[in-house]
Order: sequence, then C-alpha cells, then structure tokens
Amino acid sequence: MTEPVRAASIGVGWWGKELARAAAATGQIEIVSCYARTPEKCDEFSAALGCRTAPDLQSVLSDDDVEAVLVATSHSSHRQIVEEAASAGKHVFMEKPFTLTVDDARAAVDAAAKGRIVLQVGHQRRRLAAHRAMHRMIAEGEIGDIQMLEANHSLPNGFTMADEAWRRNAEESPLGSITSLAIHQVDNFLYLAGPIARVAAVTRPGRAFTIDEATGLLLEFSSGAVGTLLTSFFTPWNIRLALHGTEGAAFTVDDGAVLEFQVRGERERRIRALPQVDPVVDQLEEFARVVRQSGRPEVGGEEALAVVAVLEAAVEAARSGCFIEVANGR
Repeated sequence: MTEPVRAASIGVGWWGKELARAAAATGQIEIVSCYARTPEKCDEFSAALGCRTAPDLQSVLSDDDVEAVLVATSHSSHRQIVEEAASAGKHVFMEKPFTLTVDDARAAVDAAAKGRIVLQVGHQRRRLAAHRAMHRMIAEGEIGDIQMLEANHSLPNGFTMADEAWRRNAEESPLGSITSLAIHQVDNFLYLAGPIARVAAVTRPGRAFTIDEATGLLLEFSSGAVGTLLTSFFTPWNIRLALHGTEGAAFTVDDGAVLEFQVRGERERRIRALPQVDPVVDQLEEFARVVRQSGRPEVGGEEALAVVAVLEAAVEAARSGCFIEVANGR
C-alpha cells in the first residue's frame, strides 16, 4: 500500500476544513501540521485532527515531515506561498483562484517548475458528473458545433459574511462573487469550449456592502462561440450551466446533480442519469497520485493561469467599459 502524502494545512477556515475532510476521505493524504494567522483557529483545527500546529509558514516549510501543503488562504497570498513552498521542495495544492493577476500566476508557475514540485489548483467543479458528461457529449458529437454557453453562480452568502472576511474585501474580491465563486464557471467554460479571446463586463457596485453586488460577463471564445456569466453573493441560490450547439443542448440542474439534454428539432428535454462523485475528494486523490507516482494534475498552474487571465481581463473590462482581450500569460 502506498504511504499517504504527509501534508500541512495552510489556512484552516471553512474551506481549509473542507480540504482536510476530503484529504482524510482519500485515505492517501495525512494532515500532520497546520498553520493559520489566527492561533485560536489553528489550535481548534489541530485538536480536531490530531495534528501539530506551526507558529508560522516558515516553520511548516522547514519541517522535514511535511511533503506538501494544502492552501486555503486569501488570493493575494498565493504567489508568495507557492514561491516559498517550491523553494523548500514542498508540493502545493492551492485553492482557486490561483492568483489575482497574470503576472503573479506566471511567477508562481515558474517557481513551481524551477522547484520541480507538483502544483495543482482546486477548480473542482469541472469534475462534477454533469460537466464530465457534457465534455464527453462534445467529444462524441452530440452537441455539434458549440454556439453558446451560459451560467449563473449565485448564493446569498454575502448577507452572513463577517465584515473582516476576505470574500467581503473588495481588494481580494474584485467584481464581487466572481472572484471566489463564479470563477468555477470560468474554468468550466474553458474546460468545455476552449480559450476565451475577449471579455466585456458590467457590475453593480456595493451600496450597503463593501463588494460589488452583481456582475455579468459577455465572453467571446477563440472558436467564435459566445458566452454569458452572471453572479452575485446577494441573491437566492442558483448554480447552473447550459451548453448550446448545432446538434443539441445540455443543461445542468442543482449544481451538476442532474443533466438535461435536448436534441435539435425537439422541444422536450431528456434527463440523463449520472453517477455522483465528491469532486473535492476526487481532485485530492489525483494530487496524492501525482505526488507519489508522477505525471501532472488535470488543473495545474498553466490551466489555472488561463482562468486568472479571464478574471484580470474582466476586471479591466468593468473599469473601462470596453471589450478586453484575454492575455495568454506567456
């Protein structure tokens, strides 16, 4: 039996705990240490998992027993953590979005390559059964030539976030919920339809809130397909994605739990049964496998950089009121 990857949790808030849960579920990753800026949270996490605490990041990275880090911190910290982890020879699983700028993403990717470490970024929603099925349908010709994509990724979490939460910080969350929430759909769009060439964006600035309340993107893909993406932290729960082609259309329901398919010329949609998967566990199983065996993760630094390039272009598009070309990040 392969020895579990010994990992440290960096950031032990809501999602840090979710990564720890998923790591345990893989049976292939053991959390041996943790670090967070708030010692009380770190102590609570340590007590729950039975791991040791570290007083700072450098203590984690200098620990010979730590092979990898699972990072769930604010986006602006990601470049530095990757660079320092790579220098220390620690593999990195990094939560999305990778960074807030293409320059930071490129620097982190280059550092990982120089350090010869595994770098994986947590765009797990492409792993939901409905999105995997959509990908197969495209490959098998059921969708035909992709014409349009549309998505909405919204939750009412903004009403209950703590004032000090980074998700409620406009610098950490440009364009509001797109940065930490609807960025999943940007990755799904790239996964399903390929590169995005240009972006236009509109946003509703926060009134009683410190971040933008709603954001809409209009996307032009390199293939010529067009897409729309809406998102808000201040509306009821709504997570869906639709794919429209010359031969058929596919629609996710209930955040990928159900897939509906519509053939050209028919008005009725057919429901397709799908196997269910825990996408967070699935991605960490891949991370452990690549660390132990070789290869590269499905969403490595380059794939995550492509998502950051769309985010960066969207921020500039909202500021300028113009279509902005997406940087290739090279």
